Amino acid sequence: MRRYESLWVVNGDLPDEEVKSAIDKFSGIISSQGGTVVGLDEWGRRKLSYKIQGTIRGYYVLADFAGTSETVKELERNYRIDDRIIRFLTTKKSDKVNMEALLAEIAAKAKAAAPAEPEVAAPVEAAAPAEVAAPAAAAAPDEPAAPAKEE
Repeated sequence: MRRYESLWVVNGDLPDEEVKSAIDKFSGIISSQGGTVVGLDEWGRRKLSYKIQGTIRGYYVLADFAGTSETVKELERNYRIDDRIIRFLTTKKSDKVNMEALLAEIAAKAKAAAPAEPEVAAPVEAAAPAEVAAPAAAAAPDEPAAPAKEE
């Protein structure tokens, strides 16, 4: 197996559901051909430098994966067939892949992407009445207390 990186641009005029289905399709092709998707980075919609197939916006997606040359051939064949894809580029990152290191990298990315447990914040409401009560207590007993300003 070799390590590859594939960047493709989906037509930016398409709705989000259509873009997501294209991303799922191509990541599925990598997996079905015996490849392993290491990372899928969606760069989002961006303006193109020039019109491509009549469109000026594109949705960029970068896939980092390990696979064989047959995986790349099938992936690029599907890029050419699919009308939603306006440009693509696949590059080889390395000739040899250590699968144990690759699986460890995938696990590390999944752990980093997992949301951290939210910390319990001190209640803000409990501090607010004490601050409002302090100026009222400091006022002279014959003078009426001024209303507190709300920000």
